[in-house]
Amino acid sequence: MQRLRYKCSPQELRRRDYPDIRDQLDAMVKLAVALREQGILLPDDVVRWVEHCQAVKRKYPKPEAPTTEKPA
Repeated sequence: MQRLRYKCSPQELRRRDYPDIRDQLDAMVKLAVALREQGILLPDDVVRWVEHCQAVKRKYPKPEAPTTEKPA
């Protein structure tokens, strides 16, 4: 009996292992903000992109995490 083997391309394997694209983009925004705070000049389109992303985050903030304090 012959076994079937499924081979994935390196691209498919990488795609499966990479973090979610939204998490990657969020990390890139944080990097751009950190660079700008250090005085590094960013291209205008990157500045606009970061400002837009920050405006969206302000418009739709994450809800506050409930406190897990136990009553005394």
